[in-house]
Amino acid sequence: MRKNRFRTFLLWALLTLACWAGALAVFLGNRQGNQEFTGYYDSPVLTGKEMELFIGEREEEDLPLTVAWKEREKENFSGNTGLTCQGNLLEISGEMKTLFSKQLIRGNFPWKGDTQGCVISRGLSRELFGTDNGTGNEIRARGETYTVRGILEGEDNLLAVWAGEEEELENFRLFYDADLVPVSQAEEFLYQMTGTQPDRMFEGNLYGALSRFSLFLPVLILGALAGIRSFQAGRKQGDFRKKLCWYALTGLLCFLFLWGLEKSVRLSPDYFPSMWSDLSFYPQLLEEKVKTFRKLTALNICQADSRILTGTWKTILLSGSSLFLELLAYGRFPQKEGWHFYSPLHRIKEKRIGKI
Repeated sequence: MRKNRFRTFLLWALLTLACWAGALAVFLGNRQGNQEFTGYYDSPVLTGKEMELFIGEREEEDLPLTVAWKEREKENFSGNTGLTCQGNLLEISGEMKTLFSKQLIRGNFPWKGDTQGCVISRGLSRELFGTDNGTGNEIRARGETYTVRGILEGEDNLLAVWAGEEEELENFRLFYDADLVPVSQAEEFLYQMTGTQPDRMFEGNLYGALSRFSLFLPVLILGALAGIRSFQAGRKQGDFRKKLCWYALTGLLCFLFLWGLEKSVRLSPDYFPSMWSDLSFYPQLLEEKVKTFRKLTALNICQADSRILTGTWKTILLSGSSLFLELLAYGRFPQKEGWHFYSPLHRIKEKRIGKI
């Protein structure tokens, strides 16, 4: 009976570790998104030349890396193989690798001034060229011929090229060096550059905070359960030294729990009220963020934002599974009549001395 209980406990414990390790891997792969914001506009607000002039005038300031683009849907593409299809065309100004962070799987991005170079999605490469590696092939769109320099992740038909200086842009992605930049700072930067507030704002640090907290949650719950059990074991001890040891362990676990809680909740100042007595702050904030999320998901978002959202949901799902399995393992934890810090050999000696 005890062996079966231990085997069940071991199974749940191993599955818990596997799920949590998966959540950690997704979180680390998605961590860069904490430093990114995307402002979406319903209409063009700036040209590529105007954006470069604005950034050039403020070279001494600590500005984020900026990329802007305009997306055209249902454009006709044709390859040098004679095949044709439709897809989305992105005309980009700024740092192209910032928009397609960690999505380049083959080749490279077109260099600055390479107006005839482009990157395409893996799905478009398959449809036009019949292969995942269509680099070096030519593709025609909007009367221009481009050479494929690199391949991006994704099954949707996507073609990205450099925008002309006078091309009007309507979406902006910002990359900061820190991961606790307030969203108000990003909105202020976009307002200074474009003269208008974005219609929708994607906050990478918010989704990063959700991922971080969900990742820490199973560890925090485990620490709390261990603290409760050590406190209960201490209360059962009759010897003062043993009781003191168990209470010291409980205190250490409480300290680690509070330390982990502080590390798991990392939010920018925008997510805290100016006065702690303002009880309506968080209900209003939650309502605002839910409304913003619905507006974002109702329309197309860029692949980088979609990747962050997918990574967030995966982290939450795996962490939740880890927490569930952890509770199952805790329920099958082998029970003992007493918990001691002393070795079994020492306890046998105590019994023999007692008999004498």
